[in-house]
Amino acid sequence: MNHNLKKLSEEGFFDIKPGLERITKVLTYLDNPQDKIKSVLIAGTNGKGSVASILSNILIFNNYKTGLYTSPHLVSVTERIKINSTDISDNNFDIALGTVFDACETTGVKLSYFEIVTAAAFVYFENNKIDIAILEVGMGGRWDATNVVNPLISAITNISFDHQEHLGDTLELIASEKAEIIKEKVPVVSGVTGNEQKVLVDKVLSKNTEIYFIDKHFNFDVKESNSFNYYGIDKELKNLSTNLIGKHQIMNSSLALAAAELLDTNNEFNIDFKNIQNALKSVEYEGRFEILSSNPYLILDAAHNTASVKTVVNTIDELKVNKKFTFLVSMLKDKNHEEYLSLISGNAEKIVITKIPNERGAESKYLYDISKKYLDNVEIVEDYKEAFEYVKTLNTHVCITGSIYLIGLIKEYIGNRS
Repeated sequence: MNHNLKKLSEEGFFDIKPGLERITKVLTYLDNPQDKIKSVLIAGTNGKGSVASILSNILIFNNYKTGLYTSPHLVSVTERIKINSTDISDNNFDIALGTVFDACETTGVKLSYFEIVTAAAFVYFENNKIDIAILEVGMGGRWDATNVVNPLISAITNISFDHQEHLGDTLELIASEKAEIIKEKVPVVSGVTGNEQKVLVDKVLSKNTEIYFIDKHFNFDVKESNSFNYYGIDKELKNLSTNLIGKHQIMNSSLALAAAELLDTNNEFNIDFKNIQNALKSVEYEGRFEILSSNPYLILDAAHNTASVKTVVNTIDELKVNKKFTFLVSMLKDKNHEEYLSLISGNAEKIVITKIPNERGAESKYLYDISKKYLDNVEIVEDYKEAFEYVKTLNTHVCITGSIYLIGLIKEYIGNRS
């Protein structure tokens, strides 16, 4: 392992340090690489990674050298930083990390794991003279390390409950944290509905800018076979389709298209909307209703909160299969386990509980006891590798879900085995 990659691996992966003072000090020492790249900043509870990937692909297909920064990763941390869909190499990542670590040593600043990787992404993007970076907010918005940029456009996908211990225990409080990515005279596109819209509108008014809401300023209708029509801010596009599965991905595609419209009209990016279909059909986003096989179904989905598991259940219903699923599940301690497990039980023939081998993983017996309230057929297989091999022997459809960390472990196991 390269020296700086090894040093990063020794940092506290789950450490959260509110505040932008530390990363601002380090980036200032590095001559503010984040200010030398154009960017789009995307926040939201769910779907922000999908919107980021779709928008990135649209720009790539229009011949723009496009950086993409997402989190967390599934198998390798290098997945988080891409240029034109290609992960940063270990060597280039090690070099960027070395620049950041040297800056930390000189300034006397101790950054968190996420702050280090974010700063390294800015260094890499600036060194490679990209045309634009699409940045996914890690958590919230106000204190997220990505929020040091002044983007061309901000996007907020939706607001639902997650990370309440950091963001607040009401949707309005969560919305106010995410609204902090809204900057002076920077337009916003959003999939937020309900009362939380008012929080965003108030922030937009204070920042002298405009917000474009789905269902108000742009919309879509779903046709057969995952195709849709897009009724945009200025554009109307018919008979589009995406290879990402589920109606929620059509909404995510529409948000990305709205952001692309604003880049096209406001920021001197020339988007060819007549040929947008190729960009939408070639988006890759692993671990989000990823179908490994279909007879029977073997599906990986990183859903980990109430809103995302409802989406999984709805997307399973869209498959129109007659048999119920076996769910292989593990979760982190800080999630709404009761609601999550009750929701999947309606589609479940069997629930198999396994363990994420890190300190944040919920205990299997605890998840088992909750699951038994809603389904009789529940089993524990502690080792996730054994659990994966076991569920594949069952004569059922299988969905592996509950945590992005479980999905990453399974994908790593599959890759190593093959």
